[in-house]
Amino acid sequence: MLVVVSDPVPVRALRLLSRSEEASLHEPRLHRHAPAAETAETLSRHRQSPMATGTGRPWWAPAPPAAARSAPLFPSPPSSFTADPPAEFLCPISGTLMADPVVAPPGQTFERACIQACAALAFSPPTVAVDLSESHSCSSAPLVLIPNVALRNAILNWCDRLALPHPSPMSPDTAHDIVRRLMPQDRQRSSLAQRPQPQVQQQPSSRQRGDALEEEIMAALGTEGATPAEQASAMALLRQATRENREVRRQLCTPRLLAALRPMLLSADADVQVNAAAAVVNLSLEPENKVRIVRSGAVSPLVDVLRGGHTEARDHAAGAMYSLAVEDENRAAIGVLGAIPPLLDLFAGAAAHRARREAGMALYHISLSGMNRPKIARAPGAVRTLLAVAAAEARRDRASDADAAALRRLAAMILANLAGCPDGRAALMDGGAVAAVVRLMRCGSAAPGSTEEEYCISTLYGMSRGSMRFRGLARAAGVEAALQPVAEGGGGVRRDLARRTLRAMRGEDDEAPAMDSGLLGRQWDDGSVVSEGLVSIRRPPPHRSNHAGPSGSNTTQF
Repeated sequence: MLVVVSDPVPVRALRLLSRSEEASLHEPRLHRHAPAAETAETLSRHRQSPMATGTGRPWWAPAPPAAARSAPLFPSPPSSFTADPPAEFLCPISGTLMADPVVAPPGQTFERACIQACAALAFSPPTVAVDLSESHSCSSAPLVLIPNVALRNAILNWCDRLALPHPSPMSPDTAHDIVRRLMPQDRQRSSLAQRPQPQVQQQPSSRQRGDALEEEIMAALGTEGATPAEQASAMALLRQATRENREVRRQLCTPRLLAALRPMLLSADADVQVNAAAAVVNLSLEPENKVRIVRSGAVSPLVDVLRGGHTEARDHAAGAMYSLAVEDENRAAIGVLGAIPPLLDLFAGAAAHRARREAGMALYHISLSGMNRPKIARAPGAVRTLLAVAAAEARRDRASDADAAALRRLAAMILANLAGCPDGRAALMDGGAVAAVVRLMRCGSAAPGSTEEEYCISTLYGMSRGSMRFRGLARAAGVEAALQPVAEGGGGVRRDLARRTLRAMRGEDDEAPAMDSGLLGRQWDDGSVVSEGLVSIRRPPPHRSNHAGPSGSNTTQF
């Protein structure tokens, strides 16, 4: 029978004490739990000790003078001092301070090694509510244990407050020995031949890993008064977990976790905000998660990060917007929630190339929605920003020039989409787009035969549709001289678009729109004006080395 003595009384020899010794007996002493090997005989000797008066002196010794009592050898701790740990800090199985507390169904907390030993030996002590039958010890149904992060932090804080060493995790052999001593005699003999196997439980499934991670993260975030360091640790754990495994990304995209992510995106702590934004990007890599994230209300915090967040968090927020805007169902919501102005600022600003590219791709996908084109056109400085990026000069460095060319192409793509709606056409002509596009074709980045030239011709064709104003602007800008070589050149979409634009300049009726005649290769339900080159942009690319992650999604894992 295992006897645990919770507070042994010190045994001293019976003799007369000096006053200094008596005074020292008044000093508080740290009482620690006696080892489990303490016997009943030792307890009996303690109880018979003449020191067991609770005053730290023999019953027959006189009380020390007031001076001795008022001048102890060591400073006294506060009145609330206690070295006895709270009951919830002790493992119900071993009775010791827990170093690695875990929660087991239906909600009890144990030392990990102890509950694993009970499961391995298929034994449920009276203090354990869960039924650890033979089925739990087999590899087909492992016992799911969830780390109790909040309790572990409370135990460590209690040890630090009393200047006690942190508890060390219990070894599996020690845990098995403790559990065997709690078993009936016949069970003890039958279990002696059983040794803990190195792999009693199989590796948990993705579902179990996702559930355990969610509980661990929610435990850290749900702790009242959680510090920024604890929040940053939880967000870093979520970021790492969602980076590594597609199935875990699917499992962790739950309404509860997404709701906990929203305030983390608005945190003033840089580490918390950066890791939270990167976690949103990783979660959005899975197609089935994109609509869930938008419906959870995460777009508004991401917009706030784009407007005034930390630099790295802002870059991640742009990537999240791009990833979410790939889904057609999300585009209108993203535009309504105010993402367009900060994305335009980031696209035109001096941010890193990755952030500008992600912002440009987000704007392009947002502009595919007919509801968003007027919003982009009416955004302050939108046309001027897009024309400036499209006309950016080539760089001397080859890598930098390739990056600048990608941004110029994105700006031309967005301009072509804006030309597909009346508000966009008006904003483009108000912003001087006719003359700017002609300059791009003559001496800018839209070289003859290039993809950029095709986008420029598509933009001019869009502005020419049903607009008397375009005729005068086109003549003044020299559109005819720019398009005539294309119209007289070889076949293809460029030639047909150039011819139609020239006929519109001359006031000739064009009964068959380009989309109806199939010249653009495909007619879109939203009525946007795109060429065959833009059609290829709308299709998911077979390989996008700079964007696609291993899951085939549209953006990079962070």
